[in-house]
Amino acid sequence: MGQPLQSKNTAEQTPATENQTQQTVPENPATGAGVNTGAGTTRPKTAEELEADRLYEERMEEEYAKRDGGSNGVAVFP
Repeated sequence: MGQPLQSKNTAEQTPATENQTQQTVPENPATGAGVNTGAGTTRPKTAEELEADRLYEERMEEEYAKRDGGSNGVAVFP
């Protein structure tokens, strides 16, 4: 077996300072495709988007009901 990677004494000997726990801002910020696209930000949906979502959900439920043979008010005969 090899030597341990860290002994108990090592952690006690090097106290963490406030500067070690803070994140730093890079000197050269990222550039190129995908930067400043608003990724990760959200906005309220418009009425049109909410209606489109509702219709999509209805269609998906109907499609899955057809595939699963579920009861959707339509009789299916072999």
